[in-house]
Amino acid sequence: MSETTEPSLELTLAYDGTEFHGWQAQPACRTVEGDVRAALERLLGAPPVLHGASRTDQGVHALGQAVSLHGALRIPAARLVPALNGSLPLDIRAVRASERTPGFHARFSAVGKHYRYMVDAGEVPNVLLRRYAHHLPVAIDLGRLIEASRHFIGEWDFISYQCESGQVRESTVRTIFEVRAARRGDLLAVDVWGDGFLYKMVRTMVGTLLEVGRGRWQPDHVRESLAARDRRQAGPTLPAHGLCLMAVYFEASELHASHRAPPLPAPWSEGLH
Repeated sequence: MSETTEPSLELTLAYDGTEFHGWQAQPACRTVEGDVRAALERLLGAPPVLHGASRTDQGVHALGQAVSLHGALRIPAARLVPALNGSLPLDIRAVRASERTPGFHARFSAVGKHYRYMVDAGEVPNVLLRRYAHHLPVAIDLGRLIEASRHFIGEWDFISYQCESGQVRESTVRTIFEVRAARRGDLLAVDVWGDGFLYKMVRTMVGTLLEVGRGRWQPDHVRESLAARDRRQAGPTLPAHGLCLMAVYFEASELHASHRAPPLPAPWSEGLH
C-alpha cells in the first residue's frame, strides 16, 4: 500500500540537540531520527516509515519538531506518547501525537516554521544556558537590530544567506512572515517565522542582525545584502547551539496567528514580551 493511502499520524518531538549529529540518520553517528526510529521499532515490532519536517543540524534543538508516521500502528495515538517516552533517551521527548488524513507528510505538508535564536550578551556567560544560547559579550543596540530585521520580511531570494550544503535547490526564494527580537537582561531572543529556510539561513540572518546591532553595519545593509545575491555580503553564520525549532505549522491560519503573540517558553518566558 502506498503512503498516500495509508493512515498517517503526526508526532511532535522536543529534544536537546547537544549530543546529536543532527536529525537525519547517519551511519555510526547518534542522530535524533536514529534514536526515534529505534524506539518506535521496539514498540511496533517493525521499522516505521517516518519523515521529519526539518533536518535540524548538529547541535540544534527543538521544542516542536513534527514527524509523520505512516502505516497501521499497533498503538493508538492517545497511548503512543507515554509508550514512546518510556523507550526514548531522556534528551528526546514525545510531546503529542495526532491522527492525520492519508497522505500527510511532515515535510511537504508544512506551510511554515518558527525558529528562535538565543544570544547571551553578558560579560560572563550564564552557565545554565551554555547549551542553548550563543555567548557574545558585546553591547547590542536592540533598536537598530529591530529596524534591520524588518528588511527581511517579505518574499526574497535568500541566496546571500545560504551556506554550502552540497544540495542543488530549485529555488532560493523564501518568504519571511515576521522577525521579532526581545531582550531581558543579558539574554536576547530573535524569533523568525517563514514558509521555509535554506541551509543555515536563520543562523546567518541573526548573525547579520548582530553585526547591525553592534554597530558594524547600518540597518539597511540587510536589504543591500539580499539584493547583492552574494554570501560575502551577509553576516557570519552563528553556532548551532543557539538555535531552536519552536514549531511547524500545517494550517496557514495557525501560522499567521502564532507570530502575533509568540509563546516564549521556559527558561526564556518571564519578561520577554
